[in-house]
Amino acid sequence: MNRDDYRAALDRIELSEGFRQDTIQKLTRAAGQQTKKETVFMKPRRTFKTGLLAAALAVALIVSAAAAVYLLTPKDVAAHNDDPVLADAFASGGAILSNQTAESEGYTFTLGGLVSGAGISKYAQDVDAARTYAVVSVARTDGTPLENLDAPFHLSPLVAGFQPHMVNAWTLGGGYTSFLSGGVAYYLFDCESLEIFADHTVYLAVGQELSAGSDTFAMAEDGAISFVEGYEGPHALFTLPLDASKADSAAVDQFLKDTGLMP
Repeated sequence: MNRDDYRAALDRIELSEGFRQDTIQKLTRAAGQQTKKETVFMKPRRTFKTGLLAAALAVALIVSAAAAVYLLTPKDVAAHNDDPVLADAFASGGAILSNQTAESEGYTFTLGGLVSGAGISKYAQDVDAARTYAVVSVARTDGTPLENLDAPFHLSPLVAGFQPHMVNAWTLGGGYTSFLSGGVAYYLFDCESLEIFADHTVYLAVGQELSAGSDTFAMAEDGAISFVEGYEGPHALFTLPLDASKADSAAVDQFLKDTGLMP
C-alpha cells in the first residue's frame, strides 16, 4: 500500500472529535517542534474486546502515520540547509528515494534517499565533477527525542571488492552537515560521485566511531563488506540502489591513480 492509500484508509476510521484532538495534542508534544542546526463475535463480551482492539489498532496506525509525517524528506533536509538547488535535485526524476531502515542498540537509522550529478548543489555549482548526496536520519527506536548532537554519527561510502582503506569518505572527499528537528538527527552527506562504482555493491556506513581499518570493517572473499563481528556502538550499513548502467570503469581507474592507490 502506498502512502496516499494508507492515509486514505486512516481517514475512513470513525473516531470522535475529542479523541482526535487529544491524540493530535499528544503526538505534537511527543514529536517536538524545535529545531537545532549544526556544521517511528458472536458474544457481546468478545465484541467489546474486539472494539478495544480496533481502537488500539487505530491509535497505532495514527501514531505510525504521524511518525511518517514528522520525518523530513531529503528535499526538506536540503532546504533546511539553505540549498534550494539540491532540494530541487532531490525532487527530480534523477533522485533515488530509498527509506531503508536499520535498528541497532536503541537507534533507528533511515536512508532517505540520494542523488548524483554535477552542479546540483548551491555550494558546488562551479564544480564540474559530479557528486553524490545522501540523506540519513537517526532516531531513538523507543521514540525518545534526541536532544543534542554531542555524540555525532559519521558516514562513509564503501565499495565491494575494494578494501575500505581504498574507497571511503576520506579518499572520496566526503563530508556532511547535520541538524536536529523534532528529536531526530539528520545528516546530509556528499562525496565524489559514487555512480562510477555502480556495477559493484556500494554501501553507506553509519557509526559513531568509523575508521578504514580492520577494527571496523571486514571484507569477505567475494568482496562483500560488513562491520567486523563484535563492533561496538550503534551502526548501520546500507546498500545504495545505484543504476549499474552508469558505472564507469575508466573513471574508477583514474580515481585509484589520483589517490595513489594504484600504480
